[in-house]
Amino acid sequence: MLPLSTALQTELTDDAEIATYRGELSDTWKVGSQVFSPGISPHILTKPSTESRKEARYALGAALDACIAHQTATPHPDLIHVTAHFLHASHVGAVEVRIQTLKRGRGFTNLSADIIQQARRLPLPNHLSLAAPDPMRAEWAFQNHLRWAWDKDILARNGPDNAARTDSSTVSGGGVDWGAWCELTSEDDRIVTSSVPFFGDTFQHLPSLLPESEKASHGAGYPAMTMAVEFKARIPPSSSPHHSTRTVGLYCESRFLGDPQGRHNARVEVWTAPSGIGQDKAADGWRDRQYCIAVVDQMALTVPMDVNRRQGTRDGAKL
Repeated sequence: MLPLSTALQTELTDDAEIATYRGELSDTWKVGSQVFSPGISPHILTKPSTESRKEARYALGAALDACIAHQTATPHPDLIHVTAHFLHASHVGAVEVRIQTLKRGRGFTNLSADIIQQARRLPLPNHLSLAAPDPMRAEWAFQNHLRWAWDKDILARNGPDNAARTDSSTVSGGGVDWGAWCELTSEDDRIVTSSVPFFGDTFQHLPSLLPESEKASHGAGYPAMTMAVEFKARIPPSSSPHHSTRTVGLYCESRFLGDPQGRHNARVEVWTAPSGIGQDKAADGWRDRQYCIAVVDQMALTVPMDVNRRQGTRDGAKL
């Protein structure tokens, strides 16, 4: 049996502005399929030392262990108060704790600690060093400010002869997948939280990925009717040596297309990226350092392109 004190231990992996600690949540201390405490985003207050002490529960304890280590060499090494927000269930496996100092005063230090767990790894199989830019849609006016490189291995899954294709005997499955690295071209630009919906709507829609023989694939526009954005984690700080400030990974799954108006869905995951397109070499562990920033779900229509053009040539927006 793994002792609880050992199961709570974390290790510093990145001593940047937002410090990163990693640990492992053991199945010894789980309840059912989940560990004892749900996924959390705790705010932690520490005070000057009077007596060294650890007291915590399991998933929350991993965050506390990291915070204690983070504060060991400071004037405020002891915990005094913890507030935890229970946002997601935690699961057995790797866990990452990201710590930011919110305020450091004479008597206390206020920390913010996020527990991050990936239910899946980065879905883009190829490193950016192997990527080359692909043409963007002709109607996109921002082509000089953005570029992307499709992942051809993901695109190949949509081929009619691919093992992932479905037929009349298949239960579930189907749909199409698409993925790409997407990069802001200006060196003065950067990924910010408010730009996430833009990236989540920058992808190839299901109809455009169908064979040429399908009518729905021809010359259409795809206006979004609904969009929901679920933010998974903070955007990496510019000081991070493992993440690009101008590039994201995009992975899209689309499963439904039908009448009326060629309605179809798209689920776009927005991921961090290790570098720019065609830059650097794949370093050991580069994939494990990437994480999902947000997931963007939308329902869109399929309309003739001239409809979009007519809408765009109308008088300017009115309030």
